[in-house]
Amino acid sequence: MKKSILTLAVGAFFGFSSVVFGADVTPRFDSGALSFSGGRDFTNGRLLITGPDDFEAEETANKGLPVFRVKGGRMRDGYYQFSVSAATSEKIKIKKPIDNGRGGSARDYTLKPFYLSGMFEIKRGTILEIDEAAMREEDQSEAAK
Repeated sequence: MKKSILTLAVGAFFGFSSVVFGADVTPRFDSGALSFSGGRDFTNGRLLITGPDDFEAEETANKGLPVFRVKGGRMRDGYYQFSVSAATSEKIKIKKPIDNGRGGSARDYTLKPFYLSGMFEIKRGTILEIDEAAMREEDQSEAAK
């Protein structure tokens, strides 16, 4: 039951983030790394990962999106959540600028933010993509018992 609620929340957020922010970024789950494909012109990327036993990791990138690599023995088997954020190159006009003391060098825009979150599984030191459809079927069969 807990797994199905988490699956629905993650699925809803994946759909929400791609619709609202319009970026064509998708996570790539290689055997020992989590990276992202698609999108461009990202700056100040930040990737946060949380998991079992209070595991927390953070990766950053000045340009592009960060990459997370599994370090042997550092992560135990289980489910992990990730959240990536960055600034895009798209400028958004500030509707009510404030006097920040910068005079003529003050900007009248901000960079549009990008957010994406999801989850993956670590099994024997390898990152595996979670098959949400299979998890829903598993939860439905458990509920039917």
